[in-house]
Amino acid sequence: MAEAKDSGMSALINPEDREEYYKPLGIDKKIENRKIILVGRSRCGKTTLIRRLHNLDMQYHKTQSIEAWADAIDTPGEYTDTPFFSRGAAITPAYDADIVCFCHDCGNDICRLPQMFSMSFARPVIGIVTKADTEDTPTEQAVTFLENAGARHIVITSALTGRGIEELIDLINTIDLNDY
Repeated sequence: MAEAKDSGMSALINPEDREEYYKPLGIDKKIENRKIILVGRSRCGKTTLIRRLHNLDMQYHKTQSIEAWADAIDTPGEYTDTPFFSRGAAITPAYDADIVCFCHDCGNDICRLPQMFSMSFARPVIGIVTKADTEDTPTEQAVTFLENAGARHIVITSALTGRGIEELIDLINTIDLNDY
């Protein structure tokens, strides 16, 4: 494992196997008066990101159904993994959100977000690149996928290291809710 970590392959290591995964990040910023919905493939990091945003323990659990928080909605990855199912299943709970967040992880070269999927939502859509755990983690393909899906603003994040988390919270708190 140490070899992969040292050679820049950290995105390929299961985060639960890394010590950093369990350390609190000490992020003081919070989402204020906004509600987001996270949409993306299974295991792309949606639930982990929400747990980081709320400074919760990092014990992994599979999201089986929609989970609603005061400021976030977590959707099962199957809503995106199953193309025919994704449109209605992801759009319906988005009516309770102010901002739609498309998530895509750096280590996945298959995108299930349809081209210009953002047009299905009467909400601002932002893109979140997840699992960018090192500065040299390649993010270009994930960014392209999110842009093609119609995300107007893109933030590169790592729930493991905290990279981009405060920038994401700032964007959520300041984005024009009529920017769609």
